[in-house]
Amino acid sequence: MDSPIPSIRPRQIFKLVEDKFPDQNVEITLTMPPSAIGSLLTLESSLLVALLKITEAKNIFEIGTYNGNTALLIANNTPADAVVTTLDLPPEDIEMHDASKLDLADADQNDQFLRQIFKTQGAFYVNRASPAIRSKVRLLNENSLTFDPVARGLVGTQDVVFVDGGHDYETIKNDTLKAFQMAKPDSVIIWHDYLSKIHTEVEVYLRDLAVEKKLIGIGSTMLCVCFQGKYAELFE
Repeated sequence: MDSPIPSIRPRQIFKLVEDKFPDQNVEITLTMPPSAIGSLLTLESSLLVALLKITEAKNIFEIGTYNGNTALLIANNTPADAVVTTLDLPPEDIEMHDASKLDLADADQNDQFLRQIFKTQGAFYVNRASPAIRSKVRLLNENSLTFDPVARGLVGTQDVVFVDGGHDYETIKNDTLKAFQMAKPDSVIIWHDYLSKIHTEVEVYLRDLAVEKKLIGIGSTMLCVCFQGKYAELFE
């Protein structure tokens, strides 16, 4: 079945960075890729940084903190005055199960496994970063289903929103609607686990969203992007 979401090659994103900074070597800071499940691939990390560079993002919101590796990636590759806000569940609200009995090929149990790591270890990548990097990151512990961007004063404030929280249809829809609330008119919204073989409801929801929003998948990754305002002109 043909997808309503067109795909571009990663190099098309990297080319935009080259065009924006033609006389510079654009460097990025990466940690060693985690061996555990749930984090971005190196290519995905590089593309996320490229999108941060293209937008010159200073206000970034992440839904789904997990181990803090992506929040650290963002903080390491944005200006010193950038603010990285990352949202995840209150640890006390996360139930514990025998991890050895969780089927990581099952979407719900996979999410449960990741939640348990967050409960027991927290955003350890951020916690062990330098004071300068830690000062850029705001950790919010709240269920995204009850999180209110209006009450937080976040409506229309974010240059980039990265959606990588719960992967069931209801949660993806909720997080996406709030991502669009928080995004500036000129902004980029990014989803992870698009085309995942486990978290298939992400693709189902984004296919539905593509009826009203122009979405673009990035080949060889599980990233899907919505370019808004002036950034939409990049791929017209």
